[in-house]
Amino acid sequence: MPFLKILLVEDSPADSRLLWEMLRESGIKNRFSLDPAVTLKDALSQLSSRKFDLVLLDLMLPDSSGLDTFRAVHKAYPDVPVVLLTGLSDETLAARAVREGAQDYLVKGQVDAAVLVRSMRYAIERHVADRSFKPAHKASEDVVMLCPDMIGSSPALKEVRSLIETVARTSNTSVLIMGETGTGKELVANSIHYLSSRRYGPFIKLNCSAIPDTLMESELFGYEKGAFTDARQSKKGLFELADGGTIFLDEIGDMDLRLQPKLLQILENRTLRKLGGVADMKIDVRVIAATNVDLSEMVRAKRFREDLYYRLNVMAINLPPLRERREDIVALAEHFINENKDFEGEEGQVKKLCKESASALENYGWPGNIRELKNIIERAMILAGPDEIRSEHLQISAAPSVAPSKEEGPPGYSMDMSLDDLEKAHIRNVLEKTGGNITHASKVLGISRYTLREKLKKYGLREAEDA
Repeated sequence: MPFLKILLVEDSPADSRLLWEMLRESGIKNRFSLDPAVTLKDALSQLSSRKFDLVLLDLMLPDSSGLDTFRAVHKAYPDVPVVLLTGLSDETLAARAVREGAQDYLVKGQVDAAVLVRSMRYAIERHVADRSFKPAHKASEDVVMLCPDMIGSSPALKEVRSLIETVARTSNTSVLIMGETGTGKELVANSIHYLSSRRYGPFIKLNCSAIPDTLMESELFGYEKGAFTDARQSKKGLFELADGGTIFLDEIGDMDLRLQPKLLQILENRTLRKLGGVADMKIDVRVIAATNVDLSEMVRAKRFREDLYYRLNVMAINLPPLRERREDIVALAEHFINENKDFEGEEGQVKKLCKESASALENYGWPGNIRELKNIIERAMILAGPDEIRSEHLQISAAPSVAPSKEEGPPGYSMDMSLDDLEKAHIRNVLEKTGGNITHASKVLGISRYTLREKLKKYGLREAEDA
């Protein structure tokens, strides 16, 4: 990092000294100058007379408070990157600040030298990239590069890209990604991590439905030697391994209720306690969670903690199903064709979709979303051989072209049914079609096995043994 000229806008002498010491002890050491300002008026005066690479800005000053402080600086000097450093631990406020142009929002007491320098580095890199003529460094294009399956021009997809860019500019704000199975929730999490200042740290992924409840606590939080019979040595949990980076918790709705308070503690205090431990340890981790179920409904059913839901849902990203972005389907299919170099046509030419196959793709219902589209295209390329891809190669003619209408519903449906009765009838129908196999039924329904078992208990339905 080159020599930096930093304006520190902070009215607390103790906090100013602490920040100075943190920077002196960090990787940039003597490669910076730190000019102090104790009021908003003083800060604006210095910005008008000198050139700064970065502003570290406290939101609570003697002559200004809250977002008005940031707005005044950003409006007058929009070309100077601003990192907010405040005692206000408010992730909703952080999200608003970033949407309005702040590069990051850091909370005093939850930041060490490494976090501070990483945030500063990213703020300056982003500022330089935004003023650069190199398209590869534009954030919107980075989203496409890091999340290649998010191809298309539909309004819904543009909104998702915009939210990714916004939340990636924060380093601590928790994110909840919602969407049906196969819509690309993990790819969105990848983009958020690698576009943020945490891209220099680890990115740990865990599917909460894939780990038995009995092992989940030690897997996430680790344990001390002697914590249980087989604990012959201490083990780091995934949160400790993710320190300085991001942890992605997929299928968060399947997390055991008994473990949810420990996750809440991490989100609120940035601390965790290992299984068998006697002291809390500080960690610096951003939590990104994902779900294909309605967590608000689980909260109402007392199957998910309300306080944890609100802590996770600070920044929500809703991924639209593929059937709601039909204008993107052909572009996505062509992307998968171009990507699959193993099945090129004659003389290395990339295969093409004929008009009939493109129309068939656009009119199909896509219950499996993007994941299903990718698999269908790969299979069609194999079946087509050296020829163009025709509709018969897609093998989707027997599938429903659109989602069932509200009037049709599942067998046994009637307009006077309650939502619970409707869900029960649909689950029973799927169980009959799959022979009661819980694994197959959960895939058809687009929910985890744990969630399906909970619904079976709720409705008094029975399952068969998994094959």
